[in-house]
Amino acid sequence: MAIVSIGLTAAMPNIQRNMKQGEVDRFTQQLETGFFGLRAKLGQQKTSCTLEFKTSNINTFSSPKDLIEISSNPELLKCCDSDIGGCEFSPNIANAIINNFNNQASDSNQLTLDEELKIKRDRTLRILNKEGTAEAKQVEVAVNSGTYELTPPGTSTMANDLLVLVRSTNTTEQRLKTRCLRISGTGTIFRGTWNSNSSSCES
Repeated sequence: MAIVSIGLTAAMPNIQRNMKQGEVDRFTQQLETGFFGLRAKLGQQKTSCTLEFKTSNINTFSSPKDLIEISSNPELLKCCDSDIGGCEFSPNIANAIINNFNNQASDSNQLTLDEELKIKRDRTLRILNKEGTAEAKQVEVAVNSGTYELTPPGTSTMANDLLVLVRSTNTTEQRLKTRCLRISGTGTIFRGTWNSNSSSCES
């Protein structure tokens, strides 16, 4: 029993480290999936959007709630197209489309409740498909740019790539890896590991 106990005690740091790294990796994958989904929606809807982050320093980390979740950052994503009737922040897009359509339609051609619900479902734009996940509470994120523009079909006119870093809230464990996403102007989304020595996102 003593030998087994010693073995379990020795293994605990590795188990905890793997658990923390798993949280970082799962959230990074959630973020990648979210960007793919956002890019696809922009292409389908012919909508142009601008991301406005609160920070723009790749070394300044914040919780996802404070930096990239729409529910707590309603002015994070601003989009423009003819359906919206101008430009609106993400939480207001669906209602803007509904109001714009109903204002131009006759009384007999107003949107039904089911049609309005479909618009709210289809035109909801966000970076993360699901916010406030268990993983989101265990990681911190950073971005390299305060502003990033997205145009149909999810490409960008920005000269520099958008970099998003994801690390564990446990910053005392040196062997935990920081993951990264690199979103290029062509719409390519690359997921890798951050090399702090070369300041690059690598495979």
